[in-house]
Amino acid sequence: MKSLKLYMMLWIVGMCCSCDSYLEVKNYGQTLPKTDEDYATLINKQLSDIDKGSAGATNMLGSFAWMIELECYSDNLNTSLMTSNALSYLYVGTNIASSQYRFMNYYSLIKDYNIIIDNLKDRDTELGKKILATSYAMRGVMYFNLMRECCEAYSKDRATEIMGVPNVAHFDLEAKPERGNIQQLVNFIVSDLDTAIRMNQTDEQYRFTVDVARAYLARTYFWAQDWENAIKVAREVLNKYPLVEGDEYKEMIQSSQGMSGEMLFRTFITGSLTSYNRYLKNVKTRPVNMSLISLFTEKGRDIRYSTFFDSKFFSTKGIRTCVRSAEMCLILAESYAHLSDNDNALKYLNLLRSKRISNYEPYSMATLPAASEGEVIKVDATGTKLTPLVAAILNERRKELFMEGDRWFELKRNGSPEFWFGYNQIKYTTEKFLYTFPLRKADIIANENLVQNPGYEKL
Repeated sequence: MKSLKLYMMLWIVGMCCSCDSYLEVKNYGQTLPKTDEDYATLINKQLSDIDKGSAGATNMLGSFAWMIELECYSDNLNTSLMTSNALSYLYVGTNIASSQYRFMNYYSLIKDYNIIIDNLKDRDTELGKKILATSYAMRGVMYFNLMRECCEAYSKDRATEIMGVPNVAHFDLEAKPERGNIQQLVNFIVSDLDTAIRMNQTDEQYRFTVDVARAYLARTYFWAQDWENAIKVAREVLNKYPLVEGDEYKEMIQSSQGMSGEMLFRTFITGSLTSYNRYLKNVKTRPVNMSLISLFTEKGRDIRYSTFFDSKFFSTKGIRTCVRSAEMCLILAESYAHLSDNDNALKYLNLLRSKRISNYEPYSMATLPAASEGEVIKVDATGTKLTPLVAAILNERRKELFMEGDRWFELKRNGSPEFWFGYNQIKYTTEKFLYTFPLRKADIIANENLVQNPGYEKL
Protein backbone atom coordinates (compact mmCIF):
# COMPACT_ATOMS: atom_id res chain seq x y z
CA MET A 1 0.00 0.00 0.00
CA LYS A 2 2.83 2.38 0.85
CA SER A 3 4.45 1.73 -2.54
CA LEU A 4 1.18 2.22 -4.37
CA LYS A 5 0.53 5.56 -2.66
CA LEU A 6 4.10 6.62 -3.40
CA TYR A 7 3.80 5.82 -7.09
CA MET A 8 0.44 7.56 -7.34
CA MET A 9 1.92 10.68 -5.75
CA LEU A 10 4.80 10.76 -8.22
CA TRP A 11 2.43 10.06 -11.09
CA ILE A 12 0.18 12.97 -10.10
CA VAL A 13 3.22 15.27 -9.83
CA GLY A 14 4.33 14.14 -13.27
CA MET A 15 0.91 14.73 -14.77
CA CYS A 16 0.69 18.18 -13.21
CA CYS A 17 4.06 19.08 -14.70
CA SER A 18 3.54 17.37 -18.04
CA CYS A 19 1.70 20.22 -19.73
CA ASP A 20 4.38 22.78 -19.01
CA SER A 21 7.53 20.77 -18.37
CA TYR A 22 7.19 17.23 -19.67
CA LEU A 23 10.95 16.68 -19.65
CA GLU A 24 11.57 16.70 -15.92
CA VAL A 25 10.16 16.37 -12.43
CA LYS A 26 12.00 17.90 -9.50
CA ASN A 27 11.61 17.14 -5.81
CA TYR A 28 9.87 20.11 -4.10
CA GLY A 29 9.03 18.70 -0.70
CA GLN A 30 7.49 15.45 -1.91
CA THR A 31 8.97 12.23 -0.55
CA LEU A 32 11.15 10.33 -3.00
CA PRO A 33 11.28 6.51 -2.80
CA LYS A 34 13.47 5.27 0.04
CA THR A 35 13.74 1.49 -0.32
CA ASP A 36 14.47 -0.88 -3.19
CA GLU A 37 10.83 -1.93 -3.10
CA ASP A 38 9.67 1.68 -3.40
CA TYR A 39 11.82 2.23 -6.47
CA ALA A 40 10.69 -1.09 -7.93
CA THR A 41 7.13 0.27 -7.87
CA LEU A 42 8.05 2.84 -10.52
CA ILE A 43 9.26 0.08 -12.83
CA ASN A 44 6.69 -2.60 -11.99
CA LYS A 45 3.73 -0.46 -13.05
CA GLN A 46 5.22 -0.07 -16.52
CA LEU A 47 6.15 -3.75 -16.73
CA SER A 48 2.61 -4.70 -15.75
CA ASP A 49 1.21 -2.51 -18.52
CA ILE A 50 3.58 -4.14 -21.00
CA ASP A 51 2.53 -7.64 -19.94
CA LYS A 52 -1.19 -6.83 -20.12
CA GLY A 53 -1.00 -4.95 -23.39
CA SER A 54 -2.93 -2.14 -21.75
CA ALA A 55 -2.49 1.62 -21.93
CA GLY A 56 0.64 3.21 -20.56
CA ALA A 57 4.13 1.96 -21.26
CA THR A 58 3.02 -0.64 -23.78
CA ASN A 59 1.69 2.10 -26.07
CA MET A 60 5.19 3.53 -26.12
CA LEU A 61 6.92 0.19 -26.68
CA GLY A 62 4.42 -1.09 -29.19
CA SER A 63 0.94 -2.37 -28.35
CA PHE A 64 -0.89 -4.49 -30.91
CA ALA A 65 -3.02 -1.40 -31.70
CA TRP A 66 0.14 0.58 -32.47
CA MET A 67 1.46 -2.22 -34.70
CA ILE A 68 -1.74 -2.13 -36.76
CA GLU A 69 -1.52 1.64 -37.01
CA LEU A 70 2.04 1.39 -38.36
CA GLU A 71 0.98 -1.26 -40.88
CA CYS A 72 -1.74 1.10 -42.11
CA TYR A 73 0.84 3.85 -42.50
CA SER A 74 3.05 1.62 -44.66
CA ASP A 75 2.45 0.02 -48.05
CA ASN A 76 1.65 -3.45 -46.67
CA LEU A 77 -2.15 -3.03 -46.60
CA ASN A 78 -4.31 -1.78 -49.47
CA THR A 79 -6.45 1.05 -48.15
CA SER A 80 -7.87 1.77 -51.60
CA LEU A 81 -9.78 -1.52 -51.43
CA MET A 82 -10.81 -1.47 -47.78
CA THR A 83 -14.31 -2.78 -47.12
CA SER A 84 -15.08 -0.65 -44.04
CA ASN A 85 -13.57 2.10 -41.90
CA ALA A 86 -13.28 -0.11 -38.81
CA LEU A 87 -9.62 0.95 -38.71
CA SER A 88 -9.81 4.73 -38.52
CA TYR A 89 -6.27 5.46 -39.75
CA LEU A 90 -6.27 5.93 -43.51
CA TYR A 91 -2.61 6.94 -43.63
CA VAL A 92 -0.05 8.69 -41.45
CA GLY A 93 -1.28 12.16 -42.37
CA THR A 94 -4.67 11.56 -40.77
CA ASN A 95 -3.09 10.81 -37.39
CA ILE A 96 -0.82 13.80 -36.81
CA ALA A 97 -3.03 14.99 -33.94
CA SER A 98 -2.29 11.83 -31.94
CA SER A 99 1.28 11.24 -33.05
CA GLN A 100 2.42 14.64 -31.74
CA TYR A 101 1.80 13.39 -28.18
CA ARG A 102 4.29 10.54 -28.45
CA PHE A 103 7.26 12.85 -27.81
CA MET A 104 5.70 14.06 -24.55
CA ASN A 105 4.65 10.56 -23.48
CA TYR A 106 8.14 9.12 -23.91
CA TYR A 107 9.58 11.73 -21.59
CA SER A 108 6.92 11.05 -18.98
CA LEU A 109 8.33 7.50 -18.83
CA ILE A 110 11.95 8.66 -18.93
CA LYS A 111 11.20 10.77 -15.87
CA ASP A 112 10.76 7.60 -13.78
CA TYR A 113 14.04 6.08 -15.00
CA ASN A 114 15.89 9.29 -14.15
CA ILE A 115 14.42 9.32 -10.65
CA ILE A 116 15.70 5.78 -10.12
CA ILE A 117 19.11 6.25 -11.71
CA ASP A 118 19.77 9.47 -9.79
CA ASN A 119 18.40 8.50 -6.40
CA LEU A 120 18.52 4.74 -5.83
CA LYS A 121 20.66 4.22 -2.71
CA ASP A 122 20.91 0.45 -2.35
CA ARG A 123 22.59 -0.24 -5.68
CA ASP A 124 24.50 -3.31 -4.53
CA THR A 125 21.57 -5.44 -3.40
CA GLU A 126 20.21 -8.04 -5.84
CA LEU A 127 16.94 -6.14 -6.18
CA GLY A 128 18.75 -2.81 -6.52
CA LYS A 129 20.94 -4.13 -9.33
CA LYS A 130 17.89 -5.44 -11.21
CA ILE A 131 16.02 -2.16 -10.84
CA LEU A 132 18.99 -0.08 -11.95
CA ALA A 133 19.83 -2.29 -14.94
CA THR A 134 16.19 -2.31 -16.04
CA SER A 135 16.01 1.48 -15.76
CA TYR A 136 19.07 1.95 -17.97
CA ALA A 137 17.75 -0.55 -20.52
CA MET A 138 14.28 0.98 -20.64
CA ARG A 139 15.64 4.51 -20.90
CA GLY A 140 17.81 3.39 -23.81
CA VAL A 141 14.79 1.80 -25.49
CA MET A 142 12.69 4.94 -25.01
CA TYR A 143 15.37 7.08 -26.64
CA PHE A 144 15.71 4.55 -29.47
CA ASN A 145 11.98 4.91 -30.12
CA LEU A 146 12.29 8.69 -29.97
CA MET A 147 15.09 8.52 -32.54
CA ARG A 148 13.06 6.44 -35.00
CA GLU A 149 9.83 8.39 -34.57
CA CYS A 150 10.79 12.01 -33.86
CA CYS A 151 14.06 12.42 -35.79
CA GLU A 152 14.81 12.28 -39.48
CA ALA A 153 16.38 9.03 -40.67
CA TYR A 154 20.06 8.73 -39.79
CA SER A 155 22.61 9.73 -42.41
CA LYS A 156 26.35 9.40 -41.85
CA ASP A 157 27.06 12.45 -43.98
CA ARG A 158 24.61 14.59 -41.99
CA ALA A 159 24.78 12.99 -38.54
CA THR A 160 25.89 16.22 -36.87
CA GLU A 161 23.25 18.26 -38.72
CA ILE A 162 20.13 16.13 -38.24
CA MET A 163 18.27 17.13 -35.09
CA GLY A 164 18.15 14.61 -32.28
CA VAL A 165 16.07 15.08 -29.13
CA PRO A 166 17.01 16.47 -25.71
CA ASN A 167 19.24 13.88 -24.01
CA VAL A 168 17.81 14.23 -20.51
CA ALA A 169 19.80 12.19 -18.00
CA HIS A 170 18.71 13.95 -14.77
CA PHE A 171 15.59 15.68 -13.53
CA ASP A 172 15.45 19.43 -13.10
CA LEU A 173 12.19 21.34 -13.38
CA GLU A 174 13.89 24.55 -14.48
CA ALA A 175 15.89 22.89 -17.24
CA LYS A 176 14.95 23.74 -20.82
CA PRO A 177 17.25 21.49 -22.82
CA GLU A 178 17.92 21.90 -26.51
CA ARG A 179 17.77 19.25 -29.20
CA GLY A 180 21.23 17.93 -29.88
CA ASN A 181 22.15 16.17 -33.12
CA ILE A 182 21.28 12.61 -34.00
CA GLN A 183 24.84 11.33 -33.50
CA GLN A 184 24.78 12.60 -29.92
CA LEU A 185 21.47 10.79 -29.46
CA VAL A 186 22.92 7.55 -30.84
CA ASN A 187 25.85 7.83 -28.46
CA PHE A 188 23.46 8.42 -25.55
CA ILE A 189 21.40 5.32 -26.42
CA VAL A 190 24.50 3.17 -26.83
CA SER A 191 25.82 4.35 -23.46
CA ASP A 192 22.58 3.43 -21.67
CA LEU A 193 22.30 0.01 -23.32
CA ASP A 194 25.99 -0.74 -22.75
CA THR A 195 25.54 0.10 -19.08
CA ALA A 196 22.56 -2.24 -18.83
CA ILE A 197 24.49 -5.01 -20.59
CA ARG A 198 27.44 -4.69 -18.23
CA MET A 199 25.07 -5.10 -15.29
CA ASN A 200 23.99 -8.47 -16.76
CA GLN A 201 20.40 -8.49 -15.55
CA THR A 202 18.95 -11.94 -16.37
CA ASP A 203 15.72 -12.05 -14.34
CA GLU A 204 12.96 -12.31 -16.96
CA GLN A 205 10.46 -10.93 -14.48
CA TYR A 206 11.97 -7.55 -15.34
CA ARG A 207 11.57 -8.22 -19.09
CA PHE A 208 14.46 -6.00 -20.17
CA THR A 209 17.15 -8.61 -19.66
CA VAL A 210 20.74 -8.37 -20.86
CA ASP A 211 19.69 -10.16 -24.07
CA VAL A 212 16.89 -7.68 -24.78
CA ALA A 213 19.34 -4.83 -24.19
CA ARG A 214 21.73 -6.46 -26.70
CA ALA A 215 18.95 -6.77 -29.28
CA TYR A 216 18.10 -3.07 -28.94
CA LEU A 217 21.79 -2.23 -29.12
CA ALA A 218 22.01 -4.16 -32.40
CA ARG A 219 18.98 -2.23 -33.63
CA THR A 220 20.62 1.07 -32.64
CA TYR A 221 23.90 0.31 -34.39
CA PHE A 222 21.97 -0.86 -37.44
CA TRP A 223 19.85 2.31 -37.58
CA ALA A 224 23.05 4.39 -37.21
CA GLN A 225 24.75 2.47 -40.04
CA ASP A 226 27.49 1.18 -37.74
CA TRP A 227 27.58 -2.09 -39.62
CA GLU A 228 30.56 -3.64 -37.83
CA ASN A 229 29.09 -3.21 -34.35
CA ALA A 230 25.63 -4.22 -35.55
CA ILE A 231 27.14 -7.50 -36.79
CA LYS A 232 28.99 -8.14 -33.56
CA VAL A 233 25.96 -7.68 -31.31
CA ALA A 234 23.31 -9.23 -33.61
CA ARG A 235 25.43 -12.36 -34.09
CA GLU A 236 25.74 -12.77 -30.33
CA VAL A 237 21.95 -12.62 -29.96
CA LEU A 238 21.27 -14.94 -32.90
CA ASN A 239 23.71 -17.54 -31.62
CA LYS A 240 21.87 -17.65 -28.29
CA TYR A 241 18.38 -17.62 -29.87
CA PRO A 242 18.59 -19.75 -33.03
CA LEU A 243 15.85 -19.56 -35.64
CA VAL A 244 12.93 -21.95 -35.32
CA GLU A 245 11.10 -23.59 -38.19
CA GLY A 246 8.09 -25.69 -39.16
CA ASP A 247 5.32 -26.16 -36.61
CA GLU A 248 7.34 -24.37 -33.92
CA TYR A 249 7.53 -21.29 -36.13
CA LYS A 250 3.85 -21.46 -37.01
CA GLU A 251 2.86 -21.76 -33.35
CA MET A 252 5.04 -18.78 -32.43
CA ILE A 253 3.59 -16.62 -35.21
CA GLN A 254 -0.03 -17.43 -34.46
CA SER A 255 0.13 -17.35 -30.66
CA SER A 256 -2.04 -14.52 -29.35
CA GLN A 257 -0.11 -14.29 -26.09
CA GLY A 258 2.99 -15.61 -24.37
CA MET A 259 6.65 -15.93 -25.28
CA SER A 260 7.75 -18.75 -27.55
CA GLY A 261 10.20 -19.79 -30.24
CA GLU A 262 12.79 -17.16 -31.13
CA MET A 263 11.19 -14.29 -29.15
CA LEU A 264 13.36 -12.31 -26.74
CA PHE A 265 10.74 -9.76 -25.76
CA ARG A 266 7.03 -9.31 -26.24
CA THR A 267 4.23 -7.09 -25.00
CA PHE A 268 0.77 -8.52 -24.28
CA ILE A 269 1.73 -11.84 -22.70
CA THR A 270 -1.27 -11.74 -20.35
CA GLY A 271 -4.53 -9.80 -20.20
CA SER A 272 -7.86 -9.80 -22.03
CA LEU A 273 -8.08 -11.02 -25.63
CA THR A 274 -11.27 -9.08 -26.39
CA SER A 275 -9.59 -6.00 -27.83
CA TYR A 276 -6.89 -8.06 -29.55
CA ASN A 277 -9.48 -10.23 -31.34
CA ARG A 278 -11.40 -7.13 -32.39
CA TYR A 279 -8.27 -5.71 -34.04
CA LEU A 280 -7.64 -9.04 -35.78
CA LYS A 281 -11.16 -8.88 -37.18
CA ASN A 282 -10.76 -5.25 -38.25
CA VAL A 283 -7.53 -5.99 -40.11
CA LYS A 284 -9.59 -8.16 -42.43
CA THR A 285 -11.23 -5.01 -43.80
CA ARG A 286 -8.05 -4.18 -45.73
CA PRO A 287 -6.50 -6.69 -48.14
CA VAL A 288 -2.76 -7.15 -48.26
CA ASN A 289 -1.04 -5.23 -51.04
CA MET A 290 -0.20 -7.38 -54.04
CA SER A 291 3.31 -5.93 -54.03
CA LEU A 292 3.87 -7.91 -50.83
CA ILE A 293 2.02 -11.02 -51.98
CA SER A 294 4.12 -11.15 -55.15
CA LEU A 295 7.33 -11.45 -53.12
CA PHE A 296 6.35 -14.96 -52.05
CA THR A 297 7.59 -16.61 -55.24
CA GLU A 298 7.76 -20.05 -53.60
CA LYS A 299 4.13 -19.74 -52.44
CA GLY A 300 3.03 -23.14 -51.09
CA ARG A 301 6.56 -24.11 -50.09
CA ASP A 302 6.91 -20.99 -47.94
CA ILE A 303 5.28 -21.59 -44.55
CA ARG A 304 4.68 -17.87 -44.21
CA TYR A 305 2.48 -17.71 -47.30
CA SER A 306 -0.16 -20.09 -45.94
CA THR A 307 0.22 -18.76 -42.38
CA PHE A 308 -0.06 -15.07 -43.22
CA PHE A 309 -2.87 -14.88 -45.83
CA ASP A 310 -6.28 -16.39 -46.63
CA SER A 311 -7.56 -17.14 -50.12
CA LYS A 312 -8.75 -13.55 -50.53
CA PHE A 313 -5.38 -12.15 -49.41
CA PHE A 314 -6.53 -10.77 -46.10
CA SER A 315 -4.06 -11.12 -43.25
CA THR A 316 -4.34 -14.17 -41.00
CA LYS A 317 -1.09 -13.52 -39.16
CA GLY A 318 -1.26 -12.74 -35.46
CA ILE A 319 -0.33 -9.21 -34.47
CA ARG A 320 3.24 -9.37 -33.20
CA THR A 321 4.69 -6.85 -30.78
CA CYS A 322 8.04 -8.40 -30.08
CA VAL A 323 11.76 -8.66 -30.69
CA ARG A 324 12.78 -11.86 -32.52
CA SER A 325 16.11 -13.32 -33.52
CA ALA A 326 14.92 -13.41 -37.15
CA GLU A 327 15.41 -9.65 -37.15
CA MET A 328 18.98 -10.16 -35.92
CA CYS A 329 19.57 -12.53 -38.85
CA LEU A 330 18.33 -9.89 -41.28
CA ILE A 331 20.47 -7.22 -39.61
CA LEU A 332 23.48 -9.48 -40.14
CA ALA A 333 22.65 -10.07 -43.80
CA GLU A 334 22.21 -6.39 -44.62
CA SER A 335 25.15 -5.18 -42.55
CA TYR A 336 27.50 -7.59 -44.33
CA ALA A 337 26.05 -6.46 -47.67
CA HIS A 338 26.87 -2.83 -46.86
CA LEU A 339 30.42 -3.94 -46.04
CA SER A 340 30.62 -5.67 -49.47
CA ASP A 341 31.00 -9.07 -47.75
CA ASN A 342 28.63 -10.83 -50.12
CA ASP A 343 29.45 -14.33 -48.87
CA ASN A 344 28.35 -13.62 -45.33
CA ALA A 345 25.39 -11.54 -46.51
CA LEU A 346 24.18 -14.51 -48.56
CA LYS A 347 24.91 -16.86 -45.65
CA TYR A 348 22.44 -15.14 -43.34
CA LEU A 349 19.89 -14.41 -46.06
CA ASN A 350 19.91 -18.09 -47.00
CA LEU A 351 19.81 -19.14 -43.34
CA LEU A 352 16.50 -17.35 -42.80
CA ARG A 353 14.97 -18.58 -46.04
CA SER A 354 16.03 -22.15 -45.31
CA LYS A 355 13.98 -22.05 -42.10
CA ARG A 356 10.86 -20.81 -43.89
CA ILE A 357 10.85 -22.52 -47.31
CA SER A 358 10.75 -26.28 -47.86
CA ASN A 359 12.97 -27.85 -50.56
CA TYR A 360 14.91 -24.64 -50.49
CA GLU A 361 17.57 -23.75 -53.03
CA PRO A 362 20.04 -21.17 -51.68
CA TYR A 363 20.61 -17.91 -53.47
CA SER A 364 23.97 -17.17 -55.06
CA MET A 365 25.07 -13.83 -56.49
CA ALA A 366 24.25 -15.24 -59.92
CA THR A 367 20.72 -16.39 -59.03
CA LEU A 368 19.52 -13.37 -57.06
CA PRO A 369 16.42 -11.83 -58.67
CA ALA A 370 16.87 -8.38 -60.16
CA ALA A 371 15.79 -5.43 -58.04
CA SER A 372 12.26 -4.54 -59.13
CA GLU A 373 11.78 -1.09 -60.61
CA GLY A 374 8.21 -1.08 -59.35
CA GLU A 375 9.08 -1.22 -55.64
CA VAL A 376 8.41 1.80 -53.43
CA ILE A 377 11.93 1.65 -51.99
CA LYS A 378 14.42 2.76 -54.65
CA VAL A 379 17.58 3.33 -52.59
CA ASP A 380 19.13 1.73 -49.54
CA ALA A 381 19.88 3.35 -46.16
CA THR A 382 23.01 5.02 -47.56
CA GLY A 383 21.15 6.54 -50.51
CA THR A 384 22.65 4.08 -53.02
CA LYS A 385 20.52 2.50 -55.73
CA LEU A 386 19.39 -0.96 -54.66
CA THR A 387 21.56 -3.87 -55.68
CA PRO A 388 19.93 -7.30 -56.22
CA LEU A 389 21.48 -8.48 -52.93
CA VAL A 390 20.21 -5.61 -50.77
CA ALA A 391 16.83 -5.70 -52.54
CA ALA A 392 16.50 -9.42 -51.75
CA ILE A 393 17.33 -8.78 -48.08
CA LEU A 394 14.82 -5.93 -47.81
CA ASN A 395 12.15 -8.07 -49.49
CA GLU A 396 12.85 -10.90 -47.08
CA ARG A 397 12.56 -8.50 -44.17
CA ARG A 398 9.24 -7.19 -45.46
CA LYS A 399 7.88 -10.73 -45.65
CA GLU A 400 9.24 -11.97 -42.35
CA LEU A 401 8.24 -8.98 -40.20
CA PHE A 402 4.83 -8.32 -41.77
CA MET A 403 2.28 -7.28 -39.10
CA GLU A 404 5.08 -6.50 -36.64
CA GLY A 405 5.19 -2.75 -37.31
CA ASP A 406 8.55 -2.92 -39.06
CA ARG A 407 7.78 -1.88 -42.62
CA TRP A 408 6.99 1.77 -41.79
CA PHE A 409 10.44 2.28 -40.29
CA GLU A 410 12.08 0.38 -43.15
CA LEU A 411 10.50 2.80 -45.60
CA LYS A 412 11.81 5.68 -43.51
CA ARG A 413 15.30 4.19 -43.16
CA ASN A 414 15.63 3.50 -46.87
CA GLY A 415 15.05 6.86 -48.48
CA SER A 416 11.68 7.84 -46.94
CA PRO A 417 10.00 7.41 -50.35
CA GLU A 418 6.81 9.27 -51.18
CA PHE A 419 3.85 7.13 -52.26
CA TRP A 420 0.13 7.62 -52.58
CA PHE A 421 -3.22 5.86 -52.82
CA GLY A 422 -6.72 6.92 -53.75
CA TYR A 423 -9.83 6.42 -51.64
CA ASN A 424 -13.30 7.91 -52.19
CA GLN A 425 -11.88 9.97 -55.06
CA ILE A 426 -9.29 11.61 -52.79
CA LYS A 427 -5.54 11.22 -53.25
CA TYR A 428 -3.56 10.63 -50.05
CA THR A 429 0.20 11.16 -50.34
CA THR A 430 2.77 10.09 -47.77
CA GLU A 431 5.23 12.94 -48.13
CA LYS A 432 8.82 12.67 -46.98
CA PHE A 433 8.41 14.88 -43.90
CA LEU A 434 5.53 12.74 -42.58
CA TYR A 435 7.93 9.90 -41.69
CA THR A 436 9.08 12.08 -38.77
CA PHE A 437 6.42 12.77 -36.17
CA PRO A 438 5.92 16.33 -34.88
CA LEU A 439 6.53 17.71 -31.42
CA ARG A 440 3.46 18.91 -29.56
CA LYS A 441 2.99 22.67 -29.89
CA ALA A 442 2.43 23.09 -26.13
CA ASP A 443 5.84 21.51 -25.47
CA ILE A 444 7.54 23.97 -27.81
CA ILE A 445 5.78 26.91 -26.16
CA ALA A 446 6.87 25.66 -22.72
CA ASN A 447 10.49 25.27 -23.85
CA GLU A 448 11.63 27.95 -26.27
CA ASN A 449 14.83 25.95 -26.89
CA LEU A 450 12.90 23.21 -28.69
CA VAL A 451 12.67 23.35 -32.47
CA GLN A 452 9.77 21.79 -34.39
CA ASN A 453 10.47 19.14 -37.00
CA PRO A 454 10.46 20.34 -40.63
CA GLY A 455 7.05 20.39 -42.27
CA TYR A 456 5.10 21.04 -39.07
CA GLU A 457 6.04 24.65 -38.42
CA LYS A 458 2.41 25.78 -38.75
CA LEU A 459 0.99 22.98 -36.60
